[in-house]
Amino acid sequence: MSAPPVDRHFALRKLHSLLGVVPIGAFLAFHLFENSLAHAWHGLSAAEWTEEVVHKIDGMPYIELAEILLIALPILFHGIYGLIIWLEGRANPLRYGYFRNWMYVVQRVAGAIALVFVLTHVWQTRVQVLLGHVTKDELYARMAAVFSSPAQQAWYALGILAAVVHLANGLWLVGITWGLTTAPRSQRIATGLWAAVGVALLVLGTLALTGFQAPLNLAHLALR
Repeated sequence: MSAPPVDRHFALRKLHSLLGVVPIGAFLAFHLFENSLAHAWHGLSAAEWTEEVVHKIDGMPYIELAEILLIALPILFHGIYGLIIWLEGRANPLRYGYFRNWMYVVQRVAGAIALVFVLTHVWQTRVQVLLGHVTKDELYARMAAVFSSPAQQAWYALGILAAVVHLANGLWLVGITWGLTTAPRSQRIATGLWAAVGVALLVLGTLALTGFQAPLNLAHLALR
């Protein structure tokens, strides 16, 4: 007896959901945590931060391959397929104003903003290194130039907010997608849990922004 055909769309949605947690969600949490501690906890200068963070990561074996396979490709797939899901969806919160109907729209809008933000951030950092416009030792000053603009500061704040909202609500959706929280009580518990995780990540993101802004601007001024 032959096995039933695999629903490709169902499998892709499962993969899309899984990648949103691992590795994308895990990387976002680590990235925010790492950046939140770079100054406030360690009290490092620009040169020390570059040595401790950038070079240590760069010195990891097969780091370029890992960045492509575990970060870049999953983000591209998750972002592109998420847009496809959005275009195929039929949510109408103005007619059916349920909380979860609104959250469906918030999830898609936040995901789109987060995708553009990530692409912008990668363009301003890693791509500039690959193009030879800056070296890895100059990434700190590069971010100083970015944060010297109030518009860029606002864009980074919006991008982090969108990414965190998308992840926190996405974690709730993962429980539904994978059949982990099917009962109303478990869904209420999951709502509180992932909301708390989202708040914690927003705190880390705020610490990263405020902790980097002043030292980075000082570093930028020192190079002028």
